[in-house]
Amino acid sequence: MTYTHRLATPEDSQAIAPLWAEFATERATIDPSMKLKPNFDYEKYVSNQLNKPLSYCYILEAQTNNLNQIVGCIFIYFYDEAPPPTLPAEFLEEHELENPFLPRRIGSVLGMYVQPEHRQPENIQLLANTAIKKAQEMEVSDIDLLIAADQKGIQALLKRSGFTPTAVQFSKHYEILPNTNSPNLHPPHPELDVPEPPLPGAIPLRDPKTNELVYNNQDKPVFIYPITDSSEQLIKTSKNLPIYPTPLRDPQTQDWVFDANGELVVSPIFKDDKGEIFEHQGMVQFHPPSYKMQGGKLVLERNDAGNYLFLDVERDSQGNIVLSPEGLPIFQQNSLN
Repeated sequence: MTYTHRLATPEDSQAIAPLWAEFATERATIDPSMKLKPNFDYEKYVSNQLNKPLSYCYILEAQTNNLNQIVGCIFIYFYDEAPPPTLPAEFLEEHELENPFLPRRIGSVLGMYVQPEHRQPENIQLLANTAIKKAQEMEVSDIDLLIAADQKGIQALLKRSGFTPTAVQFSKHYEILPNTNSPNLHPPHPELDVPEPPLPGAIPLRDPKTNELVYNNQDKPVFIYPITDSSEQLIKTSKNLPIYPTPLRDPQTQDWVFDANGELVVSPIFKDDKGEIFEHQGMVQFHPPSYKMQGGKLVLERNDAGNYLFLDVERDSQGNIVLSPEGLPIFQQNSLN
């Protein structure tokens, strides 16, 4: 029997769900404070994890008689302890006061499970090494893991991989009666000026200098909408994520650019000759705007009708798209019509 591993896709949710149900059952057996929800939808849970932008799942497959069976998985996720750049200025000070330590870029493991009959050390090592490699690719500063006290094998593996034990966790479980008037343990959240999105997935636009909401000439908040096709269906990336266009900024003021009708101007998405979305290392590519010098200043170029122009892709003598050595499309000075 041979084993391989790969990145899971949303289509794997049904096969991964039973593994994650076994993982949860084992976790509840080890830790009495962890109580399983009855009739929990593991397939929907796994699908949701696979669709999160900073969550990844790698699966272990066993090949028998030319058939691949998913026998293990590891879920990893990443986060930044630094405040997000979109956090309103009035909350930055509060964020700074909550932690005396410098922010870190963290990689962590949601959980790992391999079916008992496939728990050879090399299979565990394969999944662990894959997760570590992904963390290095994401340029994390630290990997934080929570390991059960009785998982001596995993602890030994991590020590061999250069990890250091940093804490011992103790727990004590209390049974509380349901539906009691217990004190509220949710901290109060300040009300942010986030308007109701007109369509699902719409993101309010903010001023890059003040972080305040941007309003159009009709005094309505401006939104960025995920890209859809002619049937109003979302166009998604290879990781099944929605795609948001890049709004234009004025090169002099850095303000967002609007057309004569008060509509936000965005860069058109770049597609290959087959009409497929072009991605490079997971990043969707867009046509850059065309600039020109006017009065000694760099300005966005527009045609006679006042429409903003964008650069077209460069092609060789056979009409094929020209790519840079890094695999990126090369855009020429000729503008799109």
